[in-house]
Amino acid sequence: MMINFLGWVARRRVAVLVVSLLAAVALQVVRHDYSPWVTAVPAFAFILCMAVAARVFHPARLVARPEVPALDVPANPGAVLGAAAYTFVVVPILGVAFRDNQEAVDYWFAAAAVVILGGQLAAFWWPALGRFGVRLTPDGITDRQVYSRLFVPWAALATPESAVARGAHQVVLRYARPDLVRKRGFRIDGRATLSAAGIDAALLARTINAYSNDPAARSAIGSEGPTPAVRCKPSGWS
Repeated sequence: MMINFLGWVARRRVAVLVVSLLAAVALQVVRHDYSPWVTAVPAFAFILCMAVAARVFHPARLVARPEVPALDVPANPGAVLGAAAYTFVVVPILGVAFRDNQEAVDYWFAAAAVVILGGQLAAFWWPALGRFGVRLTPDGITDRQVYSRLFVPWAALATPESAVARGAHQVVLRYARPDLVRKRGFRIDGRATLSAAGIDAALLARTINAYSNDPAARSAIGSEGPTPAVRCKPSGWS
């Protein structure tokens, strides 16, 4: 049941965030006296769900995108829940700031609060709504993070074991030609580590190995038909 709920959150992430924002604003409108518990309860609830998602949500499937063409990791509900939680933190702070200054509004203070807190909220919403994570294409592997992008052409990988799952949240790549790897932006994990947030790390590693060792199959990446990874683990693919 929890897995189904988290999957629904990932699929309906726009609606979840919009409803969270409207609910947080509504709570401030109907409350004349500020109480931190008004928004602390939903914020803590979202944080708890985010922790559960990080622990249990690792679907063994990739999403086919024939229009790219590519195979993407599923949307991560943890990022959506984290953004919803922070929404219930930012909105009451802005509400208190404006309510305390409603008789003599300090416009510079109000503008600074909106810019700083609004920017922080946007930093949470961006990864929740955007397409981030690992993408497999006929040309190679792309790991799209908020502040960085890593591109690994298939020719850069060592065979037969090109990728190995490390824990539940990472996949480590083995390179034969590291000079072909391209990195852009600030990246904490380095050039040989892919994020496996929101997907089964072992399945992702097997899929990379399957395509790395079968160049002829790469042209079909993103199609709705069977892939080499299906022979490794058929269940859960879409």
